[in-house]
Amino acid sequence: MSIIKTEDCPICGQSTSAMEKSSAKFNGLYLCKTCAKALGSSGVFLIGLDKKHSLEELRNIVGVYEKDKEEHEIEIAEFNATKKIGNYVYFDDANKKFAIPKVTLTGKVKDLKIFNYEDILDFELLEDGNSVSKGGVGRAIVGGALFGGVGAIVGGSTGHKMKNTCSKLQIKLTFNNIESPTAYINFIVAETKKDSFIYKQTYPMAQDALSVFNIICQDNPQKDECDNQQGDISAADEILKFKQLLDNGIITQEEFEAKKKQLLGL
Repeated sequence: MSIIKTEDCPICGQSTSAMEKSSAKFNGLYLCKTCAKALGSSGVFLIGLDKKHSLEELRNIVGVYEKDKEEHEIEIAEFNATKKIGNYVYFDDANKKFAIPKVTLTGKVKDLKIFNYEDILDFELLEDGNSVSKGGVGRAIVGGALFGGVGAIVGGSTGHKMKNTCSKLQIKLTFNNIESPTAYINFIVAETKKDSFIYKQTYPMAQDALSVFNIICQDNPQKDECDNQQGDISAADEILKFKQLLDNGIITQEEFEAKKKQLLGL
């Protein structure tokens, strides 16, 4: 016979010992830590539960959380990274998905936030809030990764005063999803000197990721649909942009001619 007093969790009904129960209560009964975590993660304030929610409501919230958790675990198990860029972003080209890892302070990956290729609308590389490169479905990438193979760095944003440090380097992604329209991949989150090893190692990784997103968007099945819906960006507009880059000395005449032929379908 156990000498440890137990009581049933009012949400799930499981017998809960003093070590397993949380500090949250419903009608005077302690919730188990599992149910308390599920409610807290779902945005439920754990103080005064019985005054704000019915028991049925709370059980439904926990049920949805557990279902989503199970589906997420299956999604992670099925995710097979074919390309990893550090612990910043993983790509599963076979399943047309990519993941942004959640990493602990020690560098251990504790979770993956997974997205579908087909949901990407736009992407943009930001350095201290300033746009360095951007592109999207049906549009050529403009800025710091214009030409060359994956990871190439050609030119960059010239509209901002150059600094010798960087406090934040990130890729912003926009999705065709009203509930979660954006996500960020953070490469640098603290002030870092641009002549440091960390910056010189990290910046090419961000460019590498940007180039991969460009490839994904050019192959995206939404391309034709978006071209029809966003007809305001024509081949002539794009050619004009690249002509300006040529005039500014950011690209060569050969690169301009090659891009012009691509846009005109020659």
